[in-house]
Amino acid sequence: MIRLLLPLLLALAFAGPAQAHKLKVFATVEGGEVTGYAFFIGGGRAAGAVWTAKDPAGTALASGTTDGEGRFAFAVPQPPVDATVTVDTREGHIAAATLPASRFGGAAAAAAPPPVDGPVPTVDAQGDARLAALVEAAVQRQVTPLMERIEQMDDRLRLADVMSGIFLILGLAGMALWAKGRRA
Repeated sequence: MIRLLLPLLLALAFAGPAQAHKLKVFATVEGGEVTGYAFFIGGGRAAGAVWTAKDPAGTALASGTTDGEGRFAFAVPQPPVDATVTVDTREGHIAAATLPASRFGGAAAAAAPPPVDGPVPTVDAQGDARLAALVEAAVQRQVTPLMERIEQMDDRLRLADVMSGIFLILGLAGMALWAKGRRA
């Protein structure tokens, strides 16, 4: 009995959703442009795939075909609205990423500065806006690679996950055998 049960349990432990070719979309805002790419979890980019950017109402903001590296780009929507970029390889792989309107700078720019105690330094509005744009660009350059890495690691199957599943199954099988032994 155990000789038949163990191979079955091992087969079930390693059986799961096939994610070797799961499609993911990474999108970010760089300056006045939304850029990104579509990639497969197992490696590789979705070259020549159809992409569409839509607002929450379903109205198309932009569309096109990814380049040879799976990249796409379009202008930031005006006025800023949530944008969902959907990539379709037309081979059964469809993925989407949503960028909230706050990522386009509309909400952050409208926020009032916190009150300051003491004398307020005078800065002209044009210089303040320039400084804010420079800071935003610098932060975006630093954050973009981190966001890409997180997106790529998000669905990666780890050895610890596999081992946890195997030991869970072995533990359940052990408990079942123990219960069966108690009855006899």
